[in-house]
Amino acid sequence: MMGAADMNFEHSADIVVVGFGCAGLAAAITAWRAGAETLILEKQAQDAHTPSTRMSGGMMMAATDVAGATGYLDRCAGGMVPRDISAAWARRAMTLIDWLHDIAPELDLRNVGGAEHPEFEGAETLGVYQPGGAKTRLDLNGKAGPFLWERLSANFHDKTGVPVLWNASADRLLRDETGRIIGVETCDGRRIEARKGVILTCGGYLHNAQMKQDYLRAWPVFFYGNPGNTGDGVRMAQEVGADLWHMNQMIGRAIGNFPMEDGSDLSVMLFLNPPGYVITDRNGKRFADESAQADLLHGFYYHLLSYDPATGETPRNPCYWFFDEKRRKAGMLTLPSVGAHAVGLYRWSEDNSAEIERGWIAAGATIAEAAAAAGVADPEGAEAEVAAYNAACRNGMPDPMGRPAETMLPLDEGPFYCVRLYPGGSNTTGGPRRNARAEVLDTRDKPIPGLFAAGELGQATGMLYPSDGCNLSEGFCFGQIAAVSALGLQEGAA
Repeated sequence: MMGAADMNFEHSADIVVVGFGCAGLAAAITAWRAGAETLILEKQAQDAHTPSTRMSGGMMMAATDVAGATGYLDRCAGGMVPRDISAAWARRAMTLIDWLHDIAPELDLRNVGGAEHPEFEGAETLGVYQPGGAKTRLDLNGKAGPFLWERLSANFHDKTGVPVLWNASADRLLRDETGRIIGVETCDGRRIEARKGVILTCGGYLHNAQMKQDYLRAWPVFFYGNPGNTGDGVRMAQEVGADLWHMNQMIGRAIGNFPMEDGSDLSVMLFLNPPGYVITDRNGKRFADESAQADLLHGFYYHLLSYDPATGETPRNPCYWFFDEKRRKAGMLTLPSVGAHAVGLYRWSEDNSAEIERGWIAAGATIAEAAAAAGVADPEGAEAEVAAYNAACRNGMPDPMGRPAETMLPLDEGPFYCVRLYPGGSNTTGGPRRNARAEVLDTRDKPIPGLFAAGELGQATGMLYPSDGCNLSEGFCFGQIAAVSALGLQEGAA
């Protein structure tokens, strides 16, 4: 530890924000509005910037009642997040849509849905908003995350003039002789002073293989969020004594993961709809109501965590999605405005033919042939399972998995196709433990002076994903809270 006078800082600001996504933008604009000199460090290059906000569906969770929203968020957290943190989120979520429109009125955020668990008390107090004048959930019309980020970041730069240091990958936090965080050192040795606080908004560890294997409950597991989120914030916070929380949690669903020519891999959110789909385990057996996955909900992920102690295997990782020629012709298997496709990392073909040619989508004249090509251990078992499903569709029989009748469409037009699905999603949620003021806590539950965090780095979620737009809502809300706390203001003062 050294005194600030001995540090030889290259830059100095009141507030230093590490990471320029939704939480970083919220923290920076809140600090700037309060009159604080603010600086953002971003590890990626400006022309290759892929924040998870930009790769998202652009949806936003907001609240209409603090008490109801607090209760609902607390129920979804499953005891993993203190109630006062849920309450702090709910209070900021009350004003979130107005706050966003104040930055960028052209967003035209519209209410397109509600909470993911409507059976929970307080669910009716949450709404989901989407930009670009959307009329229904998943009406992405090219105005999802890319549109949201482009308009927010453009307005942010135009209105604030807050500088961003691009290609500035934070490596470690700097402390003075009292243990207070007074700055950041980058990987190339630059030191940046933070006179009032450092706010970590640099994402989770979704692209850090070792951390994923150490902490998450599924392996292998893949993510389609920002490739730059490699656990830097977790490591830096640990080095200064931060406690960690819910490191085994993630925002999950079943996703695709495919090999690229350069040896890398591509993770993609896949879209099962329109109906005409069956998902089996590696033995060709169905195991859950697939419509939850088809509706892009998040609970289906938990079905993939099954472990068989008799064999030492995880029979649902991967699992296998079967569909027929009708679905192949209905449109691309992914959403054009979300994930890698949205930021130009890969362009999925409109009719899925390129992906069939690549071998990502296995094909066959029969279900068994497609299953064998995809690697199902019992292809004939998969064919029998699909035949039973088809019979239930035609005869109007109840589905043994409880699937709604309106989603039951037979797979009866060959050729047939199969895609491997893995546990995965948009982001991890574990990271440094924080309190309702977004202060990072040490292992004795005391705030580390000068250190704050927001967004998916130690996100304030637990067992269940509350609703579409939860990630962005949490980032925007706690980014604001972190800036207010770093400046020593009362919550609501900025």
